[in-house]
Amino acid sequence: MLLLLIAGWVLFAIWAIAAGLPSLWFVRQSLWRQSARVSEPVDWPFLSIVVPARDEGHKIEAGLMSLLASDYPAFEIIALDDRSRDDTGTIMDRLAERASTAHSISSSTPGPVLKVIHITELPDGWLGKNHALHIGSQQARGEWVLFTDGDVVYHPETLKRSLKYALANHLDHLPLFPDIEAHGLFEAAFVACFALIFAAGTQPGLVPTRFPWFYVGVGAFNLVRRTALERAGGFDLIRLDILDDVKLGKLLKRTGSRCEVLRAGMGLNIRWQQSAWACVTGLEKNAFASAGYSILHLLFITSMTAFVFVGPLVGSLFAGDARPGFVAALILSHLLYGFNSRLFGHSFWIFPLMIPAGLAFLFAFLRSAWITLRQGGVRWRDTFYPLSLLRNHVYR
Repeated sequence: MLLLLIAGWVLFAIWAIAAGLPSLWFVRQSLWRQSARVSEPVDWPFLSIVVPARDEGHKIEAGLMSLLASDYPAFEIIALDDRSRDDTGTIMDRLAERASTAHSISSSTPGPVLKVIHITELPDGWLGKNHALHIGSQQARGEWVLFTDGDVVYHPETLKRSLKYALANHLDHLPLFPDIEAHGLFEAAFVACFALIFAAGTQPGLVPTRFPWFYVGVGAFNLVRRTALERAGGFDLIRLDILDDVKLGKLLKRTGSRCEVLRAGMGLNIRWQQSAWACVTGLEKNAFASAGYSILHLLFITSMTAFVFVGPLVGSLFAGDARPGFVAALILSHLLYGFNSRLFGHSFWIFPLMIPAGLAFLFAFLRSAWITLRQGGVRWRDTFYPLSLLRNHVYR
């Protein structure tokens, strides 16, 4: 009975500390709130925006058009068509031609505002997106480089507010966590679960500290000072790491960069996947990679996930007189889940779906590991990467 009583309150403490503290952090650390508190720089640095895309013809125009509509005074966009089989490259070329005409009339900044690079071959020893990011970073002329995805839609003020905040706080790396659009109840529930786990797993309040194991990278928005990127050696050390965005954050932190993370709020919008099931399958290449392709690490992650998400309910039902801690953990977990859902653009009232969403996340991890182990590697964008190769190139 004593052990059950302790277990219940341990669960409550886990939810309060691991999920509650970062949730409160994200309330305060929003881009709009924090950028309003700092002054604009005297001179705006030139910004290079690197946008890799493959087979994103249905999304790429909206993303690039939103960047072109930004109010930042001096920037270039380097759009990389990474071996697309659809009309992604054609759309990029059309937008570049249109932007070039407008840019030559309205701006004194030399060079095209939108430059398109068509990648036709993937060299050995690189993942496709990592290679595209590498090529883009080599072509970038800016003092700052923003790595972003082709399906991200920007508010016109996002770039200016982000650079203003980064410069005022002497940062080298600033990721932004976007609002993730979801259509349908179960898709929103899964996305909200992802946001909650992201907050708990990264502990954003500790990212600015010197502790090297607290870091963040976000594929939708990784803003990096060029000198920090060069100090880290670019993308070479993570050329075969599937978690390119996260590991970029780790690489920068480990090489002495000053890092923070903010919640973009209305500054960034993205539709991660097209359905709830697509969210599950969309983690196929990433989930097992986040465990370092280690079965023991995976079992630890999944066991802890099951304990944290399901334990409060089980204890509330069956722990008898030891139930108070479990009941408190059950209430707190659902409140935090609903709160994070609201924080990242969804409804608080999906909180009853917390446990199903957590189990779906658990299933996505196990499914990713099963498929990767069964086929002996990862198939990504028509290229197969053997598991032995990926394990040897995990950036640790």
